[in-house]
Amino acid sequence: MNRRGPAVKKIEEMGFLSGGQANSPPLPTIHAEHAERDIIMDNKIMIDWFSFTTSICSPEDIIELLGMTDCPFTETYGFYGWQNRLFFGGVSVMYGGHDGLVMLEMSGQGCRTFETLGNGNFKNIFQFCVYNVGDCNITRLDVAYDDFKGYLNLDEIVKDTVKGNFVARTRKWEVIQSSDGRCVVHGTRKGSVLIRIYDKAAERNRSDEIPHWVRCELQLRQERAAEFVRLIVMEDEIVDKLYFAVLNHYLRYVQPSCSDSNKWRFDIAEHWFDFYNSAETAPRSIYVAPGMEYNASKLRHTYGHNFGGGIYTYIKIFGINTLLEDVEKAKPRLNPKYKMLLAEDEELRRVNYCEHIESI
Repeated sequence: MNRRGPAVKKIEEMGFLSGGQANSPPLPTIHAEHAERDIIMDNKIMIDWFSFTTSICSPEDIIELLGMTDCPFTETYGFYGWQNRLFFGGVSVMYGGHDGLVMLEMSGQGCRTFETLGNGNFKNIFQFCVYNVGDCNITRLDVAYDDFKGYLNLDEIVKDTVKGNFVARTRKWEVIQSSDGRCVVHGTRKGSVLIRIYDKAAERNRSDEIPHWVRCELQLRQERAAEFVRLIVMEDEIVDKLYFAVLNHYLRYVQPSCSDSNKWRFDIAEHWFDFYNSAETAPRSIYVAPGMEYNASKLRHTYGHNFGGGIYTYIKIFGINTLLEDVEKAKPRLNPKYKMLLAEDEELRRVNYCEHIESI
């Protein structure tokens, strides 16, 4: 049964769908579970998890957005409270429940599958989420740095973590030793920012063939993830530089000093210096101050859920035109967060209009 929703026309008009699937060459015979097997041992930064929910797409719309309509998705049971799931190679599209929303979740394997068997265009997906901010909610984004050249010295990182020779904007830290190797964690799993530094070769049981493979992973949730994505889309930030800027804002290892009590002024530890400076960029916060993070989604939720009953009753009795007239007569003074929201909406409409004109 075709569950393509009315949003597909809107997506096509905005140019998000890859198109031409029927005439494209057949996909190579690659099993999704092997997408990460052949490792290219060059230091790199990659998207390693991405998930969002949306109210304007069907599951088929999402799969088309990914350019994966030819992939053999399997229909199975959902999780996180979702009733159903379409799954292939770490890519999950969940639906059923949650007020008709649809969720896309790509694990690390799913991201590699998307790059290998889909269109691999993360910015395309990011643009879709940002341009439909009121109808899309980004829930998680992981950005990972894979080091094969020895910039990340896990021995020194573990030692300095235990000694407290670091500054971090997260309160909790832990060092984990297991059969999968060592892992240093800053933050909590459900927090808005989590940093993991661990032995990826040991985790994959490939230490014999890969002498050095350490991953530094930046996990962002909700507003922090949405802000990271917004900076890429709206301010043309490069993922690599933005990764280092955000990481350096939240964590750095330092050299203890007897002459200064403020650890944030300590020199950077020698073992962290090369990694820290591998991208010449200043630390950058992705925290949005309360009041300035007010977006269309929050506005819709606040007035739809908190005041929906009163607004509904008013409209049923007096009509929507009377409501608009009364609001106009009141001449409400807009506080900064509403002014910002209107300005962002005007800019998004301008961008969408320009892209539509260019596509004609």
